[in-house]
Amino acid sequence: MLFLQLVLLVFLLPGGNSEDAFQKPVSFRIILTSSFYNPSWTQNQGSAWLDELETHGWNKTGAFIFLWPWSKGNFSKERFIELERIFHTNSIRLLQIIHYHVSEWQLEYPFQVQIAGGCDSHFGDVSVGYAQIAYQGSDLMGFQNTSWWPSPKGGSRAQQVHVALNTYHQANTSLHPPPF
Repeated sequence: MLFLQLVLLVFLLPGGNSEDAFQKPVSFRIILTSSFYNPSWTQNQGSAWLDELETHGWNKTGAFIFLWPWSKGNFSKERFIELERIFHTNSIRLLQIIHYHVSEWQLEYPFQVQIAGGCDSHFGDVSVGYAQIAYQGSDLMGFQNTSWWPSPKGGSRAQQVHVALNTYHQANTSLHPPPF
């Protein structure tokens, strides 16, 4: 339903080209920025984006905040609670892993980790999911299939993180998005 609303919006916008509406991919991404101030204080800020439009926020308890009346889509309240739980649980796990490996990965407080995940979809094609991790704004890891892969620019730290994150097979399997 949401996708149909977006296509209709393209038709109604001044200067909108109906042919372009079906050629351009639609991108949905979730971004989590975690600021690690010290071993016991981490602050998180999350949001979700549909192309360049912010559609959701994320509060301290892990609940999604709908920034537009239509941003809930057709999901039931129960399904959103489940999605919030999955997102919150996985983000907490990742933060715990980072805290655990601070000295091994030679991270110095304060620092920031950015996590982005989402999918790109062309009209009529299967959506393609992705996940990425950045450290201090520099690309560190990418997720493909059920494994994390180090960024070529990440150096030895990316290699260390790659080895550590790939030991969490069950968590990696849960990150693999189901086909839509």
